Amino acid sequence: MLKRDHRFLSGLSRRHLLGGAAALAGLSVAPRLAQARPSERKFLFFYAGGGWDTTTVLDPHFGSSGVDMDPDTYMGGNGILNYTAGPDRPLVGRFFERWGNRTAIVNGIDAHSVGHDSAMQFVMTGTSASSYADWPTIIAANSTLEYPMPHVVFSGPSYPGTSASAVVRAGGGTLLELLDGSILGKSDSPTPRFSEPSDAMIDAFVYDRVGRFAAQQRGNGAERGESLRANLERAMELEGRRFEAGLSDLGRSMVEQGVKAAELFRLGLSRCAMIGIDGGFDTHGDERQQILNQDPFFGALDEIMDHLSSTPGHTTRYLIDEVVIVALSEFGRTPKFNGSGGKDHWPYGSALVVGSGVAGGQSLGVTDDKLIAKPIDMSTGREKSDGDMLACEHLGTALLKLGGLDPAYFLPGVQSLDALLG
Repeated sequence: MLKRDHRFLSGLSRRHLLGGAAALAGLSVAPRLAQARPSERKFLFFYAGGGWDTTTVLDPHFGSSGVDMDPDTYMGGNGILNYTAGPDRPLVGRFFERWGNRTAIVNGIDAHSVGHDSAMQFVMTGTSASSYADWPTIIAANSTLEYPMPHVVFSGPSYPGTSASAVVRAGGGTLLELLDGSILGKSDSPTPRFSEPSDAMIDAFVYDRVGRFAAQQRGNGAERGESLRANLERAMELEGRRFEAGLSDLGRSMVEQGVKAAELFRLGLSRCAMIGIDGGFDTHGDERQQILNQDPFFGALDEIMDHLSSTPGHTTRYLIDEVVIVALSEFGRTPKFNGSGGKDHWPYGSALVVGSGVAGGQSLGVTDDKLIAKPIDMSTGREKSDGDMLACEHLGTALLKLGGLDPAYFLPGVQSLDALLG
């Protein structure tokens, strides 16, 4: 990794610094790639809190007495990529018709639990250990490129583990208020803000002092000093580019937040983002709510894919060749209705993976006519009698591979669902 020479920063305000950086960026004429390298891929995660019913869209089981399907639905797809279609889910059909060739459905994922909190942690991290970060945090924190806001959480779950410095909570604008000092005026005893010249002098003094400290240290002390100086640089860049990135308005809907995440990707400010899917999916009493939540989600996903297909990328011509979209939930729902017309917790779930580097146009993983997962060949995703049971950690390690990381470093001995890799 290249070492920076920080000496020229002394005495400069962050605004002068960033003005010069912007001018240098304008001189760049590096050619764009047709497809992003794994190390340059960005990841947009969507999470359906509560446990979505996999049969509503992703894992149809028509003609099986062991699975209750909506009677007004039918099989959509081409026999390789299958989904549940129907007149009450037009946006689902539209999404797969337009983007099915870039999409992989992964079924029969064992969450190892039917409890919300424990299953969520397993699905997001592959373990029950609190020290392990979730998939987007690992990918963002171990990038070869540097991002001022590596992983942005708009809403939904977050497990930072030991990589909390890579995670930014986007809601409420607190990050920007901390950076520019405006949060001082919102305390119980408001404090006046420094003037811009004073602010710049303080920035330069702290930056120079940290640099001197780091230069005199060895081992852990030097590493911490350099980390602090890198964080100061990230703060400078974020404050200088807040208007370029529109960071003062992060949006509220899935589409608005998805577009904002795409902007952060395009500008090289972030590598990963997490967005919660609107609506509650814990439908013990009313299964109809599943499609009322999922159809709008697929409509939002369709709009976001449109945006990615026409928006310049960070390292590619368009973001659609650079971004991986992952949608998942903590587990699925029982195959049969309960006495209240809903479905209860079920350990086998499904995920949707779309975009750069994905072997699209196929459904991977298998569940039987009672919605119980069967063993598969991890290299093909097809049923295999002497194969392995697919679990959340196998999907997660495949996502790490898509991001250019070696999963053996993070979860030794765990197989990857290589069938997902294009």
